[in-house]
Amino acid sequence: MGLHPKPSIEHYWKLDVLYYNPLMHRINMSYNRFSSILRYWHFTEVQIGVVGEQRTPKIDPLVHKVINNFCSLYIPSDVIVADESMVKFHGKLIIRTYNPAKADHYGMKIYKACTINSYTWSYQIYSRSSHQLEGLDKPGSTVIQLTEPLLDAGGIIVAHNYYTSLPLAEYLKGRNTDLCGTLRKNKRNLPKEVAKAKLRTGEQIARQKDNLYIVLKWHDKRDVLMISTCHGDSMSNVTTKRGDVLKPDALIDYNDAKKGIDISDQLASLHSALRKGLTWYKKKAVHILFQVAIINARCIYNEVANGPMLTVLQVQEQLVRHLLGPAASTTESYHLLRSSISCSPPRSLIASSSYSGHSLQEIPRNANNKLVCKRCTGCI
Repeated sequence: MGLHPKPSIEHYWKLDVLYYNPLMHRINMSYNRFSSILRYWHFTEVQIGVVGEQRTPKIDPLVHKVINNFCSLYIPSDVIVADESMVKFHGKLIIRTYNPAKADHYGMKIYKACTINSYTWSYQIYSRSSHQLEGLDKPGSTVIQLTEPLLDAGGIIVAHNYYTSLPLAEYLKGRNTDLCGTLRKNKRNLPKEVAKAKLRTGEQIARQKDNLYIVLKWHDKRDVLMISTCHGDSMSNVTTKRGDVLKPDALIDYNDAKKGIDISDQLASLHSALRKGLTWYKKKAVHILFQVAIINARCIYNEVANGPMLTVLQVQEQLVRHLLGPAASTTESYHLLRSSISCSPPRSLIASSSYSGHSLQEIPRNANNKLVCKRCTGCI
């Protein structure tokens, strides 16, 4: 469905020449069967009368299983990026959020930890209730929860100004892990000479605390406030559209690492299988199974393969052919009816489907002497 978007799910089984797809009639699954499976699709045992503090119990078992596989299949590099993404959803849901900075303003927020090459290593659903570590705020605690298995290994965590803070930098430094990211000017205990400094274009000011971290401000078009535990106040020359510009090394490394999660979100939007009307936890399942997992598989393949790199579209095509088997292994060419007015497919198309007969038949009554009406496979 990500490869061939149609107005609705039912249109994939239409015999109208405008929507006809011979593949859907060769895989031996009717629309009634598919809709029934989709309707009762769930991922955990239903416990009647049990009320807990968790707000996402219907999807948590699947997320935990998939994320454990992500972590076991790939060892990330020294740099990991922590950020958030959105899954579009406009229905009534207590965990739905609004973020004007995202392409989809309304939806379900997801915390992710990605590598520079866009591999999603950790994934956590925002549920409005999370564990807060002592001495850290909730955004900082979220960063620790996402990257806990990677701490104490000398890595670098990159995060933007919503998550970074001075206590988080001190905590990570005590865990033998560095922090680099932008910083909000309203954070507590910032050096006043840095926070209130008036700078001209290209100027910077920096202060260091006890060999733990450095707080610097650099002005280009506007002030950029940063914190880092692995950089100094050195600057390097970078070629931009405006020419050569001197930028702090911390900002250059931040921009290079931050691309990983941005590209991951961009690739997830390509050939999306999400459809309007799905229940919220089913949308989460489609997102993690058919978007995040496919992007991760592409990252692993492109790293270990000696041949040309695959695109997201090519990975989806190979996955569909593997799952459907012989039904999707060959291509069929057929001629449409000569009359452009006719809306029915050629007889050869109907004969090639799993249902060769199409005629009126008397429907037998069941044990309760009732008629059970069903959809006609030739008129869908």
